[in-house]
Amino acid sequence: MRTKARRKGLLIQPDDFQVGRFYAVYGLKDGPQEPLPVAGMAFRLHAVNLPFVVGKLVSDPDHPPLTFDVRFLTFMPVSDDFVQAQRPDPAP
Repeated sequence: MRTKARRKGLLIQPDDFQVGRFYAVYGLKDGPQEPLPVAGMAFRLHAVNLPFVVGKLVSDPDHPPLTFDVRFLTFMPVSDDFVQAQRPDPAP
């Protein structure tokens, strides 16, 4: 009998955050269809003090860190390729 390979979950639970790793906001917990300006933007996690997490956007390293409230948002881990695709191009 063949069994299906178990896939990792798309979303990360707040207790599983790791400082230094990259994540992105997936959406709102109560309104997943509502657009969010920061949704899908990769950030490096700098600090966790639940229910808040602090991260710095990959796409704008000069922007101050953002504080997210995990009670209202869902998050997902992102791949290195995803992070690299959002990094600004170095000046020519």
